[in-house]
Amino acid sequence: MADERTREGSSERTLRDVGEFALIERLISDVPASDVVEIGPGDDAAVVRCPDGRVVACVDVLVEGKHFRRDWSTSIDIGRRAAAASLSDINAMGAVSTTLLVGVAAPGDLPATWLIEAAAGLKEEAERAGAVLVGGDTTEADAVVFSVTALGSLEDRSAVTRGGARPGDVVAVCGRLG
Repeated sequence: MADERTREGSSERTLRDVGEFALIERLISDVPASDVVEIGPGDDAAVVRCPDGRVVACVDVLVEGKHFRRDWSTSIDIGRRAAAASLSDINAMGAVSTTLLVGVAAPGDLPATWLIEAAAGLKEEAERAGAVLVGGDTTEADAVVFSVTALGSLEDRSAVTRGGARPGDVVAVCGRLG
């Protein structure tokens, strides 16, 4: 997969041109440091600290054509949405988002800049929530697919569950439900 030549007739390098390891290096090159991360991106797995001994975890999968369309949204917006889907689930449980793991499947002929920009949007959204990217995986597929796992900390608080609301409680939502 690591062919440094560009596609004939195109000046844009594709994911297949760039290669998996060069792409991963580019995607993690600007990941900020975090106190919760002992071992971050670049190894076989991440080591994340959880001060109160509990981790809130969730995963969301976004599939091109079902959850987003590349011809309707920018790559940055799609990356932001991929992160926000999982980060909001962590926050809904009353936890503070800490880290993200992201699996990406994409066609080999996808322009590499598209995925780099999507990753920038994902990292921007994570930073807004106080989380950092700690790892992930890439593979080739017929469509773009993001699988985002978010981890968070309750910081010695009780988890907020869907069944926890009682008459008289304030229930707040933002944006469209569903």
